[in-house]
Amino acid sequence: MRERLVEAVRNKIIGVDIRGLAPFEILSGTIGSDARAMGAASLPLLANYAVDRDVLFKEML
Repeated sequence: MRERLVEAVRNKIIGVDIRGLAPFEILSGTIGSDARAMGAASLPLLANYAVDRDVLFKEML
């Protein structure tokens, strides 16, 4: 079910004008049941301390 949803979103985004947006990937989630709490907890950090809103979500290489 999850992969079908991801594929459907990928297909829908093809026709959307994404000029001006940072490059992104549409991927299946992996955080699980904690995703909602982690996202909510990150909002005050982003709002108050991040010059670059992507800073907390960049992958470590």
